[in-house]
Amino acid sequence: MTPFIDLHTHSTCSDGLLSPAALLALAARRRLAAIALTDHDTVAGLPEALAQSRITGVEVIPGIEISSALDGVSLHILGYGFNHEHPGLLAFIASLQQARRNRNQGILERLRALGISITNEELTQIAGDQAGRPHFARLLAKKGRAKDAQEAFTLYLKRGAPAFEEHVKPQADEAISRIAEAGGLAVLAHPACSDPSLEKIPALVAQLKDYGLAGIEAFYPTHSKKVCRFLQMLAAQHGLLLSGGTDYHGDTHSTTPLGGNAKTIRIPLELLHEIKNRLATTRAASPDDQR
Repeated sequence: MTPFIDLHTHSTCSDGLLSPAALLALAARRRLAAIALTDHDTVAGLPEALAQSRITGVEVIPGIEISSALDGVSLHILGYGFNHEHPGLLAFIASLQQARRNRNQGILERLRALGISITNEELTQIAGDQAGRPHFARLLAKKGRAKDAQEAFTLYLKRGAPAFEEHVKPQADEAISRIAEAGGLAVLAHPACSDPSLEKIPALVAQLKDYGLAGIEAFYPTHSKKVCRFLQMLAAQHGLLLSGGTDYHGDTHSTTPLGGNAKTIRIPLELLHEIKNRLATTRAASPDDQR
């Protein structure tokens, strides 16, 4: 049986529905060889995931997904294979968390102005240590202010809606450099989500490569075959790695199951071998960057 992997997953440490341990247990049942835990702007779930990896036999690649921006375009940067205890990276993540708290406070105040009461306690109860718009959406649906989380986004939380609050994001070059300083590789997540036309992507990728970008997430559930081929050619043009994953958040919040299937996408283990080879080469060249 061909071994498959999933290099884009989320747990309850950000906006996923499964704990890191439960995510690993599911990966084992799905017979995946490896997953990367790539929670938004946090590495809080990695110790639990790495411990569970030893129990399940499913390899865990330390990961993160950082929200960033470049020339006015919102970009998500995936980090792989870094030292998740690196002091510089942890300080950077602390700043990301503070920006999230500031945004959440702004959303709370906007909702109160609309006559909708949500407390910090309610938010913490549903979200844990890291709250985001998906948690607000779930609470709004729970309170009967929307029929479901999707409608809550439309009515209150999406850009232009009355409770939307801008998220202050780091620039993409800083996100990439912080990942590299911790001994990891930076990969551009789901490029077609940032620019569905793909018109801006070649120039953005060229600029990001100058900053140290190592790869592109070409294999993604909403990428058509045409988009996937385009991104593969772009990666080859720049000597960039290929990555892929389902962006799994939980069965009720994802259209694609963990690890994908024959009808959606499957990510071959060979992609992880290439990533590991690049990591080994990078570390050999800069052995002190992982401290």
